Amino acid sequence: MNRIKTYICGCAKDVGCYLDDVFNNIGFIGELFDDFHIIIYYDESNDNTLVKLNEYYEYYHNKMTVLIGKDPLTNIRTQNIAKARNGILTKIKELNQDDFQYFIMMDMDEVCSCKFNKNALDSYLQYERTNNFLSWDALSFNRIMYYDLWALSIDPYRFSCNHYENTHKVKNQMIHFLKEELGKVVLKNPNTGLLPCISAFNGFAIYRKNKFINIKYEWNIHKTLVIYPRLNIDKMSRVVFQQPISRHDDCEHRYFHIRASQLNKARICISPACLFI
Repeated sequence: MNRIKTYICGCAKDVGCYLDDVFNNIGFIGELFDDFHIIIYYDESNDNTLVKLNEYYEYYHNKMTVLIGKDPLTNIRTQNIAKARNGILTKIKELNQDDFQYFIMMDMDEVCSCKFNKNALDSYLQYERTNNFLSWDALSFNRIMYYDLWALSIDPYRFSCNHYENTHKVKNQMIHFLKEELGKVVLKNPNTGLLPCISAFNGFAIYRKNKFINIKYEWNIHKTLVIYPRLNIDKMSRVVFQQPISRHDDCEHRYFHIRASQLNKARICISPACLFI
């Protein structure tokens, strides 16, 4: 049996009221691995977030790192989050633990504070333990109400849902399409079936470290367009892309996933199972 180890990572700003429940779930996640190390990137908050993080640092001590953001925050949320996530990746590289094969990125607010379904994640990890690797390098999960449509890119909805002419219509189409496709996966393989995609997060994802550690998060949509040409975006799209681009911020996960797929042949997948209930 393989020993499997992971970093459990997140960005924390004004999330103090959720941290007890989130760290309770982090404890459950840690139980699924032979070893883990928690890395939290903190940005200046208006609540007790740092106080709570220090309490958990006292508990976990050498199994936890708290990074303190020192640069002023911008008014672009995804720019701040991309910087924080890149700070976490830098710390993983500094720790230089080759036997940690995975890292988890999870949100530290309400989306990861609800009941954790450990069997949903463990069913995939059991294959990893026996060298029977499933075909994923980044794995996110379904929810009863799939909310993170901005991070989602899946044929034929390849690009940011916030950059189509009729965003509301596109989001409704995406929800219906995703439900149908995940339903097909369950019918074909109810236990460990996966839906390949271009990008997905939905509040939690686990990554094979060697496929992503040399990639960075990027918030600027024009950077994504450089690596993902317009022709590829619109070729199979059912909806009309907005021109010109009036909104310059994109979800930071899209560039991260696309670039890893291009450079490292990373396979991005969604499980139909719900990890948080």
